[in-house]
Amino acid sequence: MKVLEVENLKKSLGKREIIKNISFSIEEGEIFGFLGPNGAGKTTTIRMLVGLIHPNEGSIKICGYDLKKDTEKALKEVGAVVENPELYKYLTGRENLMQIARIRKIPKKSVEETIKLVGLENRIDDKVRKYSLGMKQRLGLAASLLSNPKLLILDEPTNGLDPSGILDFREVVKKAAKEKGMAVFISSHILSEVQHLCDRVAFINHGTIKSVENVVNDSMKTDTDIICLNLTKEIDLNLLKNIEYIKSVRKSEDGIEIILLSNTTPKLIKYLVDNNFEIEEIYKIRKGLEQRYMELVEGGIR
Repeated sequence: MKVLEVENLKKSLGKREIIKNISFSIEEGEIFGFLGPNGAGKTTTIRMLVGLIHPNEGSIKICGYDLKKDTEKALKEVGAVVENPELYKYLTGRENLMQIARIRKIPKKSVEETIKLVGLENRIDDKVRKYSLGMKQRLGLAASLLSNPKLLILDEPTNGLDPSGILDFREVVKKAAKEKGMAVFISSHILSEVQHLCDRVAFINHGTIKSVENVVNDSMKTDTDIICLNLTKEIDLNLLKNIEYIKSVRKSEDGIEIILLSNTTPKLIKYLVDNNFEIEEIYKIRKGLEQRYMELVEGGIR
């Protein structure tokens, strides 16, 4: 089932077109990444998804409800964590959640289940002012999960977290998506984090989605491969630069770094052997999402 459907979305501020006819959808239980540089249109898109601003054209449907026509029904299915969540620091974690539960008429049993889901059982009765940033992020996530939303929107959720906090947060999000069957939309600048967390990724730049691609086994299909080559003798790099399927060649600390068309490494090895190059070592440098990001968003590998 499609939890989120975005079709032909456009948004202008004054004469400047911020979002230019973007479309994508997210399935139940899927974690969907939204990647792009500053000013690409990520925040504007998120603000439209949560109903803070309205598009000039296009539609947003959440669980089949049109966000413009059935705003209340659509937003009832949404939970969101936008950067650092607002919490009452003088209350305990449990008291914060119970405040929300009372307003939304959520049973205490659901509160306890959510506390367990985000792994805060041992610290839930401490004052929030004693929480680390990672614990505050967990509590914010718990608050967004209380109403059992079908769509969870996370905007830069790991900002300021240390590596341990990022790993913990990742596992909580994966668990929530799997156990509750939620669709998760996550916008982040941390490429490696998106690669490890997401099932699919949309690349956006200048208000346009360049591509929507699958992440398989923490890696992605790329247009080019990057290999490192070490030879026993120095050579003129122009001999390699003139090969048609090679994009670029440069010397690095590890050897000769070559960017070539995807799946042409065997051809290069044959060429080297046939022309009596003495190969000491050759291996592929796997950059996955980082490499694909540079291809689509930055226009090439730096």
